[in-house]
Amino acid sequence: MKLLKFKSYADYVLSQERRNRNKINMVAASKRELDEVVQMVLNNNPNPSYGLCHGVRNGFEVCYLKERTNMEVLGTEISSTASQFENVIQWDFHEIKEEWIGKFDFIYSNSWDHAFDPDKMLDSWIKCLKENGRCYLQWTDTHAENTVSGADCFGLSLGEMKDWISKKYKVEKIKTFYEFSILNPSRWMINLIKRPRPGIRGRKINLVVIMPKV
Repeated sequence: MKLLKFKSYADYVLSQERRNRNKINMVAASKRELDEVVQMVLNNNPNPSYGLCHGVRNGFEVCYLKERTNMEVLGTEISSTASQFENVIQWDFHEIKEEWIGKFDFIYSNSWDHAFDPDKMLDSWIKCLKENGRCYLQWTDTHAENTVSGADCFGLSLGEMKDWISKKYKVEKIKTFYEFSILNPSRWMINLIKRPRPGIRGRKINLVVIMPKV
């Protein structure tokens, strides 16, 4: 596990703003992964109402999950670019609004590794879930300790992530997918060259499902 320290909160926000603008058109979530989130959400509650996605950059996952579930889905993004995208607000995901507490059927994020205070972040997110809600976090090798740098200030192995979460909450399951990166061929080729696998399966994604109570 590795966590970078910043000289000030302003330095942290600046690092996030720069990374966001440099990658504004990139998408880290996969449709296959999000489809699984949809199915799990509907299995937990056939009539879900609200979803929340944190660190959404250009809001791809917000739009996709909203379309597939017919729920109200809100996205947060700390960068000032948030106002460019529908259903996305500028917000630091370490903090919560009072009206969010106990409101959401699900929370999804692939950007939890941007937390300067991971414990505060996770506690805040869990407080926002309904009693039968779930938090879905993406883990890939880009979330590991050796990738920590700049805006990606928190990293740990999948095993460490499970141990970290299990101190206060329950990891219900970890589901693994292989993304066929048709929409992002450059990333697909990079993963193939670095980590060739039988069947040319592409990027490996682990979806960590968290329950509010141990």
